[in-house]
Amino acid sequence: MPRAWFRIALANFFIAAVMGAILRYAFVVEIPWLEFRNFLHGHSHVAMLGWLYLAVYAMLVQAFLREDQQRRPFYRYNFIVAQASVLGMLVAFPLQGYGAVSIAFSTLHGLASYFFAYRLMKDMPRDGSISRLFARAALLFMIFSTLALWAMPAIVIGGMQGKAIYYMTVQFYLHFQFNGWFVFAVLALFFKLMESRGIALAQKPALWFFRLLAVSAFLTYALAVAWAEPLPAVFAANSLGVGLQLLALAFFAAVVMRLHRQLHRHIGGWGLWLIKIAFACFALKVLMQTAVIVPSIATVAYTVRNFVIGFIHLILLGVVTMFTLGYAVLNGLLADRSPWRRAGLWLLLAGFFSSEILLFLQGLMFWAALGFLPFYYEALFGLSALVPAGVLLMLGQALSDHDPD
Repeated sequence: MPRAWFRIALANFFIAAVMGAILRYAFVVEIPWLEFRNFLHGHSHVAMLGWLYLAVYAMLVQAFLREDQQRRPFYRYNFIVAQASVLGMLVAFPLQGYGAVSIAFSTLHGLASYFFAYRLMKDMPRDGSISRLFARAALLFMIFSTLALWAMPAIVIGGMQGKAIYYMTVQFYLHFQFNGWFVFAVLALFFKLMESRGIALAQKPALWFFRLLAVSAFLTYALAVAWAEPLPAVFAANSLGVGLQLLALAFFAAVVMRLHRQLHRHIGGWGLWLIKIAFACFALKVLMQTAVIVPSIATVAYTVRNFVIGFIHLILLGVVTMFTLGYAVLNGLLADRSPWRRAGLWLLLAGFFSSEILLFLQGLMFWAALGFLPFYYEALFGLSALVPAGVLLMLGQALSDHDPD
């Protein structure tokens, strides 16, 4: 069943990638029917809740539950409800933005995620492992992030869209989804992969990594507050958070370096390379956040839109998506030796890295008041179009594979 679920998530990835390319094309030519902000909400919800949430759902179930538990009706029906809510948001958000229908589907997805988190935490073996520790934290962060969803209807009804409280609420949800739920879920799956291959983990550095990363996730939300409340205490909280996060990265590096030879002995091929890319992006994310210890740089970080978009994509595409695809290859959710899958991955990697370079380069030019790169929007669209093309190749290969489930 997880293999079929992963295919559905991959189809959602393709839809989200096409929507993202359309949003980039809207800067090249005018698209009369496109309501940009509403379409952007649709793109982001399908990408996060249709692709990453459902892919991680499938992988957590496969990794932490016995085969008989995986086949229980609850997980299948809960997945169906979550996917149905994604399809509802796919239609509702482009048409009405944050309206009654889109909020209803978002609420349905949130409720389904609560049931999933509760049942998975109940069914997971109580083995005291590092992977279980990260998995439980990931699920709790997911629940915590959805507090913003319950605040959103009151904010919209109260006519506070465009106010500071609206943006802080959106950032609350995004921050704890990205830096809590998704990052901790990826790390849970990584440590579970190590444990399942019989690779011994250094317990103390891994525990310190967990503690520091968890605390930093709360403190670094301060940067999202700083644009509305640029108080010294807010910047100080963010600085402490990114400092702890950098220290956490050092502990993680200590854990991984000890495992390097064993990783190559027990795990290899494209799966391992994609996981390495994911953790390189994770390290880059931490280093970039460390730079915002300086308040003047922090101000630039959240005011230049190119930096914000590039940073979001660094986490979602660079860290979570690359790890997800690597893990899928290593665990049979995605064909390992297919030339179509490899071609798709090359296109995805080319589109991701080249568009990220272009986004940050243009952001630096804005910062330096140097204007636009020649044919910037045309180039950004062309490079972004490589992503759905690559996903389509992987999806086609996945759908043609024999399903043993």
